[in-house]
Amino acid sequence: MNDLCPLVVEFVGLPGAGKTTVFREVVARLRREGIAVIPRDEMLQQWQSLSLLQRLLRLIPQTRNQWSVLWHSVRFAAQVRPINLASFHKVAQLFANISRLDAIAPSQGCGVILLDQGLLQEVWSVGITGNFPSSMQIQSELSCLLRQRRMAIVEFNIDVETALGRIQSRPTQESRFDRMPSQEARSRLLQYEAGLQAVIQGTKVFAPRFMEVESTHSVEEKANKIVHWIHSLVTQEMPLTSNVN
Repeated sequence: MNDLCPLVVEFVGLPGAGKTTVFREVVARLRREGIAVIPRDEMLQQWQSLSLLQRLLRLIPQTRNQWSVLWHSVRFAAQVRPINLASFHKVAQLFANISRLDAIAPSQGCGVILLDQGLLQEVWSVGITGNFPSSMQIQSELSCLLRQRRMAIVEFNIDVETALGRIQSRPTQESRFDRMPSQEARSRLLQYEAGLQAVIQGTKVFAPRFMEVESTHSVEEKANKIVHWIHSLVTQEMPLTSNVN
């Protein structure tokens, strides 16, 4: 792995955890501190600025690792029970995101790419199309994704009832959970929480840079601590594990 490749920071957590709100604040603060950062929406804009031919070519695996990611992701989807087309559709989305990330990352030098929805969320979305694969299968998938990329993970801890309350109070209906009856949303969140925790536990094996934050804390407090952590990773160039309570 190239030591000069950018640090990819991914926020992960249940819907309603407040990732997007904190994400916007963290981007603004990092830029005020003079740290080169590209958020996910701007990365997508850079991808769209490529010609159609360039994008199509990039969707063909370019490296041994990308071939490995594709193979392991298809195997991972095949382990979801019952076998379903939705899991393989999610794999296509996952690989497209890997292709975009790997295409844009070299241009960022040793800056920061910040994702409010990223690779772990994509792995989770594959698994929740049915019964989640085993922890061994999860780790096999995560190994390919994380070992060749300089990743840092921020987990937003939130209980299902708090997440449900936030979802129901949101002014927009951008998420499928926003449009669900309360009982259905609660049932889905309980089911999905177990899968997300399985992914997060598997992540800790391969991602030495890991932080936990409590979603009940204020946006300002969470943003301050995350920015401080990212700043230390960028300036000191050393792995760091932190638990923020």
